[in-house]
Amino acid sequence: MSLIKVGIIVELFLLVGISLWVKKLNSKQIRQPSLSKKTIKSLKF
Repeated sequence: MSLIKVGIIVELFLLVGISLWVKKLNSKQIRQPSLSKKTIKSLKF
């Protein structure tokens, strides 16, 4: 049971972190679209 609880907590933290990261990326895109596209391309490659 403890392992299952830890896994659920980790998944929740990951979901929250990813959602916050996506919100930050979207806000950067709205502010500076050209720079954000360059950073996304550099991250992919």
